[in-house]
Amino acid sequence: MEKISARGGCFCWLDGRKGQARCMISYIDLHSDTITMMHCPMENLERSRRMVNIERMRRGYTQVQCFSAYVPTGHYPKAVRRVLPWRRFCFIADKKDWLLKRHSDVLFPILSTGDLDSCSEAGKIGVLFTIEDAGVIGKCERRLDEAYERGVRIASLTWNHENTLGFPNSRDESVMKKGLKSFGARMVEKMNDIGIVVDVSHLSDGGFWDVVRISKKPFVATHSNSRNLTGHPRNLTDDMIRALAEKGGVMGLNFAPAFLTEDGKRESRIRDMVRHVLHIRNVGGSGVLAIGSDFDGITGNLEIGTPARMPRLAHALKKAGLTVSEIEAMWQGNVRRVLGEAWR
Repeated sequence: MEKISARGGCFCWLDGRKGQARCMISYIDLHSDTITMMHCPMENLERSRRMVNIERMRRGYTQVQCFSAYVPTGHYPKAVRRVLPWRRFCFIADKKDWLLKRHSDVLFPILSTGDLDSCSEAGKIGVLFTIEDAGVIGKCERRLDEAYERGVRIASLTWNHENTLGFPNSRDESVMKKGLKSFGARMVEKMNDIGIVVDVSHLSDGGFWDVVRISKKPFVATHSNSRNLTGHPRNLTDDMIRALAEKGGVMGLNFAPAFLTEDGKRESRIRDMVRHVLHIRNVGGSGVLAIGSDFDGITGNLEIGTPARMPRLAHALKKAGLTVSEIEAMWQGNVRRVLGEAWR
């Protein structure tokens, strides 16, 4: 039996039946769309049929689950874009608050680095609230403060449409080269100041390099893989991975088939996840590795389709040559480091 312990949780490998190891490593998942997809007001996480629910998180040893308020501002007509996306964000934030109250015996709100330790000590599952498409604030800087007050601690600057902050990832090279707008650059600085981690997943390449230049604190790509292995514009190039690592950031491994393989089979396989992890580690080092499943935001034939199956990935990575310390870092240590620096 190999067993190590670390601040914030217990990480161990126990001998199981037929000589197989049983993984008990708790992890932080940087991205899911679960709460956004709960359209029924009374739907909760106890008996939910979503990919993420309490039972599945417990079985997979989830330490902290990030739940995004996914509000694609580009889907709204321009005439109402200043009002309706923000109302939608507030509705999702209200849902998050209701779930925290409904499941207060299990869930723990994560608002500071101290909460990470308190959550672990209480034996609860942490809930970290994020925004997917910070265009919900429109051109109102005050709304970023309000989002922070509602519990947001990580925010992606764009989704797949242009917004008030910048431009999205795109297969159109002219769009991909565009950087942040002046308001977006100011909001990166403000996010650094108030303690919201900048998320570059979905951002244009030009926007990514603007964040590298502007951000004084580590930033993240919550759910992106290697573009060298899978040529999707949502993934990061090797130069981006190196830059992200040099800034002290992390990138969360995305389980979506389109970001793992180009074979068109709509399959998300562990062997492809391992391939991406090994490449990212070779390019940026093990300190840039993290998890960003995109649960409840992805479809297809998923070999890991719920948190309950996360130990399978840990086993596969250990078999592929990652050390227990590297897996521990990927599962939560690297994210804890980033949050500790970005939230100060």
